[in-house]
Amino acid sequence: MEERFNQIANQYDQWFETEQGRVVKELELKALLEALGDLVGKTLLEVGIGTGLFAMELRKLDATVYGIDPAEKMLEIARSRGFEVKFGYGEQIPYPDNCFDITLAMTSLENSKSPEKFLQEMVRVTKPNGKVVVAVLNLLSLYGITRKIKALFNQNNLFRKMHFYTYWELDRLMKKHLRDVSTTSSVFFGPSAPKFILKRAHELESFGRKYLKPFGALLVAKGIKS
Repeated sequence: MEERFNQIANQYDQWFETEQGRVVKELELKALLEALGDLVGKTLLEVGIGTGLFAMELRKLDATVYGIDPAEKMLEIARSRGFEVKFGYGEQIPYPDNCFDITLAMTSLENSKSPEKFLQEMVRVTKPNGKVVVAVLNLLSLYGITRKIKALFNQNNLFRKMHFYTYWELDRLMKKHLRDVSTTSSVFFGPSAPKFILKRAHELESFGRKYLKPFGALLVAKGIKS
């Protein structure tokens, strides 16, 4: 999988510069920041930092952000953006116990063949009473269904080997390893949304977060390390 990410590293951020991509990023970032809470003076490890696209937004809020990723080309871009990053996998994080105030995985758990180990490692490197936040692609969303159908017919599709989660599956996994877990979701429209939907995206987001919580494109769960 990391080879595929190496191949697309230079183009990875481009979709977020499109009209729909900008809206999606804004909504996902809002949900992510709500889960992360106050970042001032906090140390944060992003497991699967990629190009550092979202990490740049966290750094603006005075977090000290570190990252690991198994795709060297992605790491090169993140490093060029001023982040201290290491090569590594979520199942074996190259940091000692109790290092970070917050540990984040943003759309990286989907690539793990050992999600229990992945989450255990996130918990291990988090300080006692620190926060663990996991954001994953939702199988039961318009985006998730569309992506999985397309992947069935394309051997090289990026999403073909990813494990998309359901709201309940992610919530159960988090509660096995953390306390005070809460799970929500974001982005309640599908790919190629018409302009009138994008213009009303924030209204739709408010409705979806209240009434359609298990069905947003991005699931976001947070919990506290005991």
